[in-house]
Amino acid sequence: MHPVASRIAFLAGGPLSIVLSLWSRVTLATVRLEVTGPGLDGPAIFVHWHAYLPLVMPLLGRRRAWLLTSAAPHMEAIARWAERSGLRLIRGASGENGKAAFVALEQALRDGGSVELAVDGPAGPLQVAKPGCVALALATGVPLVGVRYVGSMQFMTPGRWDRQVLVLPFSRVRVETFLIPLDAAAEAASQLAVVQAALMAAERAS
Repeated sequence: MHPVASRIAFLAGGPLSIVLSLWSRVTLATVRLEVTGPGLDGPAIFVHWHAYLPLVMPLLGRRRAWLLTSAAPHMEAIARWAERSGLRLIRGASGENGKAAFVALEQALRDGGSVELAVDGPAGPLQVAKPGCVALALATGVPLVGVRYVGSMQFMTPGRWDRQVLVLPFSRVRVETFLIPLDAAAEAASQLAVVQAALMAAERAS
């Protein structure tokens, strides 16, 4: 990104994050929310497609989860929106401070926190899970929990690579969580395939 464009994106992040945060609060205050799946009191690694960030972020913000998000200037609005939603941030992505970010996520889980990962982010390919979630789960022994939602009134944000799903205020919203079991003795590639299959199965089931 051009330095001028980067600066504009950074400066715009603050006002845009306020608008997005207000939308989240109004939506959560007015929707009829149904949560299905396992109840989890302890730490968890919540994984989902990037499309579901808008509602999963404020929901997990209620439990002060940690979110891995890129430090790129164009992601500043998302980062500030996440913070306003109650999430704690770890900045980094594949190839971008990735090792340090992994260590920070691992420590957050060992300290009793939970982590949120948009596993096809920050820029795709669409609905292709990246391996970091598997490595993190195996390193810490913390369960992987898939998350998605569907609303009675929702739309996909046009022009976005991730087909971001926005639910409208006063919708009926079903949030689905599901455990994704891993076999520590299996090869990493096969375990990532398990995550991929679980997330795609949830898409087909809706």
